[in-house]
Amino acid sequence: MAGRQKKPRSAKVLMISVAVLGLLLAALPTALVITVGLIPTLVALIVDLTPGRYLTRCVAGLNVAGLAPFIHKLWLGGHTMSAALAIVTDAYAWLVIYAAAAIGWLLFLGLPGAVAIFRQLNAKRRIYILRERQRTLLNEWGDSILTAEAKREREPAIDGKDAPVGPESAADREVARRMSPGRG
Repeated sequence: MAGRQKKPRSAKVLMISVAVLGLLLAALPTALVITVGLIPTLVALIVDLTPGRYLTRCVAGLNVAGLAPFIHKLWLGGHTMSAALAIVTDAYAWLVIYAAAAIGWLLFLGLPGAVAIFRQLNAKRRIYILRERQRTLLNEWGDSILTAEAKREREPAIDGKDAPVGPESAADREVARRMSPGRG
């Protein structure tokens, strides 16, 4: 049984290898341009240790986008080795292809920080909205909706000034608890 499974598998690998080799020879100019152009993606694949390979995804996507115009130019220009070598030796082509890959690296490095800032600002806005709602409720209902702990915090301090209702007060915690969506 084990011998039967190995033969079809080795035959399948052999057929795929022959097909890839045939395509490589038939499209040698394209293969040359793609091989040279996708070096940044290969480097990203090697150095990327993140789960999900997000660095490789960012670099590969933009690397292919930078490579696409030159592949298009090669296909429309006759698909010859001389056209492929002209693209590979063109400094402008290298600049565009590798700059696109560099933008992929920058996206990978910069977007997590930008998302963190956005989330922090969104949380601050939500806190502000909840505090305004808390003030409205307290003005509408008075101290009767506060717990005993929150009422103690609102009693006048020793120096005669009212204790502020701050973010750590029991009133804030009580209103937030009552307004939380998980409360059922």
